[in-house]
Amino acid sequence: MNRGSLWSTLLLLTLLAGCGPTAETPRVEPAAMSRDQLYRSGHQLYLESQYDSAAVLLKQALTMDTGFVEPVRDLAQLYFEQGMRSPEKSKDRTERLRSARAYFVRLDAIGDRSPELYERLCELSVALNDDRGFVRYAKKNAEANPHDRQFFNLARAYFEVEDYQSVIKSTKESIDRFKNSPYITSFYRLLGRSYMKIDRDQTAERTLVAGVKEANARLTELRKQGEAQGNDQWRRAHDDKINMLLALKQLHTTYRAEDKLKQVERQLKEEGYVK
Repeated sequence: MNRGSLWSTLLLLTLLAGCGPTAETPRVEPAAMSRDQLYRSGHQLYLESQYDSAAVLLKQALTMDTGFVEPVRDLAQLYFEQGMRSPEKSKDRTERLRSARAYFVRLDAIGDRSPELYERLCELSVALNDDRGFVRYAKKNAEANPHDRQFFNLARAYFEVEDYQSVIKSTKESIDRFKNSPYITSFYRLLGRSYMKIDRDQTAERTLVAGVKEANARLTELRKQGEAQGNDQWRRAHDDKINMLLALKQLHTTYRAEDKLKQVERQLKEEGYVK
């Protein structure tokens, strides 16, 4: 064999050897994400409104630590936002709001006391037509945040479950406690209506007359302050006045108090009320 043939043979053998079987490169598994890494990734996806993907990671983080507050809070708010954006009366809306409530309840159970917790639970109870739940969380909200709006919601919750004695007790205390509240007329309205429900009509009439007087004073004060008629405080006082006048009309019609009835009808007309 000449030198050229020898080199050609050696080169061919080298190439063939390079094409032969080689040891397989070991497969490297990705490192498992920690509890905090799962939460941070899920939280970022939540902020980016990638709700489904966020929920998967947040639930994984929660599986690793059932007392981990942050993913519970994110999941509660995530499902709340999804539910509120879903079409009214749709199955998706109901399911998401129920999921949101379950996570907010879990927050309560593990001791989270974020300011909006009981507000959300009250709102969800109303949205899900859960009157008993509304009472339960309105009580907790009034205890945690003892302000006029929370006590108005509590009285409203009592009224929804027909616990009129509790409405009477709560609203009388609130009238004494929150004399300058924008909810003062609402307290009188609920109080007067509750007296009517338990057939204490004379007390109801006195309460409603006092409530209309309070509404007039409030509307006058708002006008002096230059408040627009369409704002929330003006609208609340005006609507409460209309409803109290209608309740008085009902009483005066029942007892055939013609003079009082004419007076109420005149006031309704002055307020622009049309049947």
